Amino acid sequence: MEARGTARERLLDGAAQVFAEHGYRGASMDDVAAAAGVTKGAIYWNFTSKQELFFALLEERLDRRVRGFVELVETATWDEETIRSVSRGLAKVVDEQRDLFLLMHEYWSLAVREPELRELYVERLQALRKAVARALEARHEHMGVPLTMDVGELATGMTALANGLAADRIAHPESVPDDLLGEMLDLIYEGLAARARRSSAAGSEPGGAGPHP
Repeated sequence: MEARGTARERLLDGAAQVFAEHGYRGASMDDVAAAAGVTKGAIYWNFTSKQELFFALLEERLDRRVRGFVELVETATWDEETIRSVSRGLAKVVDEQRDLFLLMHEYWSLAVREPELRELYVERLQALRKAVARALEARHEHMGVPLTMDVGELATGMTALANGLAADRIAHPESVPDDLLGEMLDLIYEGLAARARRSSAAGSEPGGAGPHP
């Protein structure tokens, strides 16, 4: 049975408060229970561990919103307005969920050293990359532009770009304006389109190698 509505929000609010104050390592389920105004047993009724609670918080407050922008890339016309909406929307998420982004960096620093923490982190990362890859494939098919590199690698690069800009925006907001991610994505797409045109032109010439698979 899962706490729903107000009860679930109280648990997640309590977890967000405690994680922000004490960090992932320093947070305890007792502290979360106290902050949420529930018993410790009520937490374990819904979440088997602090790790599961942490990733539920990421899913609820961060990942769902990010996937919404990924779906916009997949389904909307790739024009200036779409690019602006994605870029500004993600910038807003970073600003509103600053503490969660900081917690993710802390968790990463622990997970790369501790295998028991790494598994869920890698699963989450792979799920997000797969969602980006699906969106990129759909976008390129819609645009009629062949992909000239592995879509998984492209998704990894774009995810890393977004994460890096988010980290810089948290440290120095003025250095990462709302539209910067969109500008970078637009440049990447222009480069991919130009590469596809060159590959197609080379393949149409006598003795040409043909486009990349």
